[in-house]
Amino acid sequence: MAHFTPADLQAILDECLPGQEAARLDEGNLDTELEELGYDSLVVAELAVRLKDDYHVSIPDDVLDELKTPAALVSYVSERLSAVR
Repeated sequence: MAHFTPADLQAILDECLPGQEAARLDEGNLDTELEELGYDSLVVAELAVRLKDDYHVSIPDDVLDELKTPAALVSYVSERLSAVR
């Protein structure tokens, strides 16, 4: 698996926030900060754990702090997955 999509990110976010309200990811909001979309720092931390567990992609805390948008996260994970090939 060398490609990570916004749909993949949405699936993980849905699992991190079962039954809670947050914006759905789409082409129009991929460059909007996660916090503005309703995903707080606890959800982002859980997301990082899930990415490590499910995709074997570790995101250092200092890097995670810089990945503020869905597009940035998707790009980072995709790059790491491609590097493994």
